[in-house]
Amino acid sequence: MPSARVQWIDFCRVYTAFFVVLRHVDRPYTSVNYMVDLFNYRSLIFFFFLMSGYLAHKAAAGQWLDWQRTRKLLLPYVFWTAVASILLLQPMMHWNQTLSGDFSWFDWSLIPREMGMLNWCYWDFDNVPLWFMRTLILLALFCPVLQKLPTKVLLVVVLLSFAGSDVLCARDAETARSHKSWSVGWLPFRLYESILALGFYSLGLWIRRVADFERFTAFMRSYAWTVVLAALLLLPLVYAFGFYPPVQSSALVLLGAATTMSVGCLCEQYLPRFCSWVAQWGKAAFFIYVTHYPLLHLWKLVSTGAYGGTMATWEISIAPFCITMVSIGIYCLLRRWCPVFLRLFAMS
Repeated sequence: MPSARVQWIDFCRVYTAFFVVLRHVDRPYTSVNYMVDLFNYRSLIFFFFLMSGYLAHKAAAGQWLDWQRTRKLLLPYVFWTAVASILLLQPMMHWNQTLSGDFSWFDWSLIPREMGMLNWCYWDFDNVPLWFMRTLILLALFCPVLQKLPTKVLLVVVLLSFAGSDVLCARDAETARSHKSWSVGWLPFRLYESILALGFYSLGLWIRRVADFERFTAFMRSYAWTVVLAALLLLPLVYAFGFYPPVQSSALVLLGAATTMSVGCLCEQYLPRFCSWVAQWGKAAFFIYVTHYPLLHLWKLVSTGAYGGTMATWEISIAPFCITMVSIGIYCLLRRWCPVFLRLFAMS
């Protein structure tokens, strides 16, 4: 395993965080944001699950649960969920009262509810900022168990997780279509996404067993152009002919995650200065993710007068870049004046 930070991985971390921001900005069908997002749909967060599995620390002999890693994940999870619950999710629904100084809507039960302790179905506003963290915490906790599985059994877990996710997601989507509402069919905890996350995390563990870091990097570099071209050719056909909605296909999500890594490898090879400039913010990737939602809705509030207001076309185009840079700017200030905060709550 690498002893220092790896440039192409840090590039992918920032690249992925940026496209998460782009995904949450308004995306009219005719906008560049919408067209770009079609190639990243559902693959963004699963890149992190894959790399989290690959880079997971090896469990000690006799260890079955990783409480140390779990505690490190729980702290930022609790903190940022509380911040979102107090400053974002509920004020979004009560913004008129909030602006007038009326906080009568606030109740401390909001925090555990938004964490998923009281409400496990997080469609709409519930648990938007950190839905993936709950699943990652569970995977980190039981990582030693997965590491003790034989290699072939671990691969079976990967394949069963991918297949199970596809089946559950397709069934859920059919239920939603039959009710003509996307808010009806979603399974509690988006179970299919958690199962798919298990598959990607286990795949990362499996790849680590069969290929050390140098071999893995060499493999990605060798096939980087092939993966990118496959995505550029395959996804337009999938969308144009509606063969299989990408949201229901773990194979297309895997293609998206592989494309992310391939872009990182190609950028490191052909645009080394740009790659290096982006990669220097790799430690800020999680901070970008947890702060972009409040920054986005603050932008909307200022420009439109409402948390859920519709942004102008020019704002939609520049918002992902501006929000990402503002988040990095805040990160730099905290790194200088309060590094302990970043170490505890930003996983830097």
